[in-house]
Amino acid sequence: MSEEESAFDTSYVTIMLVVFLVVTGLAIDIGYMYVSEEDLQHSAEMAALTGAQGIKQRYLLQAQTDPARLPDVARDPVQSQARAAAVDLVTGKHDAAALVGLLNNNGNALTGENDITVGFWNMSSRSYTPGATPVNAIQVRTRRTAESSSVGLGTLGTFIAKISGTEDFGSTPVATAALVPGTRSNIAICSEACQPACTFPQICTIPERRMSHAAWDPKTDGSLAGRYLYTSLLHPVTITNSMSDLVCQEMPVQEVCGLPIFAAASNSDSVLRDIKAMMYDPQADRSNKEYDKSGKLVGWWVIVPATDCSGFLPGVNYQQHTVTRYSLVRISRICTSGAAGCGKAGSQADLPATACTAGSDGLYIDRISCVGCDSQARKLLPGLRPVLVD
Repeated sequence: MSEEESAFDTSYVTIMLVVFLVVTGLAIDIGYMYVSEEDLQHSAEMAALTGAQGIKQRYLLQAQTDPARLPDVARDPVQSQARAAAVDLVTGKHDAAALVGLLNNNGNALTGENDITVGFWNMSSRSYTPGATPVNAIQVRTRRTAESSSVGLGTLGTFIAKISGTEDFGSTPVATAALVPGTRSNIAICSEACQPACTFPQICTIPERRMSHAAWDPKTDGSLAGRYLYTSLLHPVTITNSMSDLVCQEMPVQEVCGLPIFAAASNSDSVLRDIKAMMYDPQADRSNKEYDKSGKLVGWWVIVPATDCSGFLPGVNYQQHTVTRYSLVRISRICTSGAAGCGKAGSQADLPATACTAGSDGLYIDRISCVGCDSQARKLLPGLRPVLVD
């Protein structure tokens, strides 16, 4: 082989090696581009959920301090704390080659200067209206920042973006999270527990009321204001869908106002033990719980369905009765003996701020507010669990 041929072969190999490295790097970066699209979508969803959680926390704080001003919260088209929470979640929580941008000017239109809106999510039409009230939802759009517009490809990325007819790589995903009105409670109260003076947004502080679940006969047991039912909501209890499963697995929120639910005037202590275990489990529904300075639970906010109990038959059989109201209640404690429910450790199921004594079994409430299913005020009642709706 001549020197010229040898030099040609060496140059050819060198050129091909460079081409191979460039193509390999391009393939890696383009592959990463698609992965980072998922990062953007995830960031949008998590920011929306965090923002909705911020709206919910503001509602609960107002309910605890001055319920009369709840309509002011519902009419606020800015919700600055919720927006700040969404921005904080995104800032700094990304990879260097997929920096996430989230702009906020407190407006309610997605523009070049704004990526966050708040507004009203209509459960019936499944539609979101930015800027509408009462505010129960937040919309977030995420984008790459200028530092990552070429997805880590540098000058090559800019060139490919131009020849492809786009300004940069990547989408700008939008996610919407709402405080969907509804319940996932497995207890229902009787309509008699609701008083006109305690109609939402008025939340009444009441002397701690012991609610009994013992088998009772509505025709002979007098006042039903202190009674409650077990409910599997819209779906009947089956062998593979037991009440324990429904309580311990934290089922999704269901819209049941005005609809028939399955409920029973049961005397099952096991179901109450399951509910107690979930109440005192610090990992379950923590954002709707209140603790004192020593870490003891003083209240668990729950939306429960209310129904007419006068027609219930005594016993454990589940019967269908129509929900006439939603009730926002704060459960102050649950007292029941026996093994901890939901398979949890005993230490997680025995932490009431107010000690339980012998003979005090029951479910106790100290806050209550009700709203009729056909009332316009029901729009003001926020859900207690943010969910992605779009």
